[in-house]
Amino acid sequence: MELKNILIVAITCLALAGCDGGGDESKKSGYSGSKFAATVDEENKDELSIAASIGAQKSIESSSAPRALGQRADDPITYLLEKSSEAIIAQRQLRVGSRTYIDLSSSVCNAGGTAGYNYDENNTSGYGTFSITYDNCKYTYEGETTIIDGESTWVTSEDGSFSYTYNLSVSYGADSYSVTGTYACDAELNCSYNNDFSYGGVSYRVADVSVTGNSSTGYNVSAKIYHETYGYVEIIGSNLVQCNDGGFSSGSITVRDSSSTDVLLVTYDSCTQMTITFNNVATIVAQ
Repeated sequence: MELKNILIVAITCLALAGCDGGGDESKKSGYSGSKFAATVDEENKDELSIAASIGAQKSIESSSAPRALGQRADDPITYLLEKSSEAIIAQRQLRVGSRTYIDLSSSVCNAGGTAGYNYDENNTSGYGTFSITYDNCKYTYEGETTIIDGESTWVTSEDGSFSYTYNLSVSYGADSYSVTGTYACDAELNCSYNNDFSYGGVSYRVADVSVTGNSSTGYNVSAKIYHETYGYVEIIGSNLVQCNDGGFSSGSITVRDSSSTDVLLVTYDSCTQMTITFNNVATIVAQ
């Protein structure tokens, strides 16, 4: 598979849930919290309910309906991948004398800042490792500006396998968060995804993502959500309808912990309220 086709496939995989696949991605770099299965109890049930909620939303955002952590309709990571890939594809100088830098700023950063692509001109195959560095890279979408700093790295192989890893800081309005993630597909396009991010001062990881459904009828989500302190829980979300400002207006999430049983149920009553049921006791809390 040619490099151009690999990059095009990767864009498609980011945009469609069908490219997500199995495989526990918990050992990849970026997330440094607990990697053991969590045990839900009375003290941590609220925090793990929140983890399940934002993990489900991040799964939807990154898999089938790109949104930046509930803040906008265009996911910065998806945007960067698309624009950076398009810019790389447009460059026909992938093979020519030593390490070379190509300025992609005008293609990727439509509101200022820089994006630079590094590759090895001695690489006559056009495959290998290629990196893009973003420095105060700003882009505007529907009147709102997002600022990206950090680096993303492509690793491509002639057999068609590839990975795309990013370690970025994202600023949008008054909100800032960090995100580290990896998309990887083998030669048969069996793909896996993980996403490391911080939210509310807590580090999380989303892995083993599978998403079906749409914004009209609601999303069905399965994923493994890691919380830096408590470890991971497995979630099954059903008929999740997103709110414009984050969270869900309806639907539910079932949470399975280290006991390998469903121990927690989160039901969304409105965009501001959810009900947590643990040990047959229901508690209403704010989203």
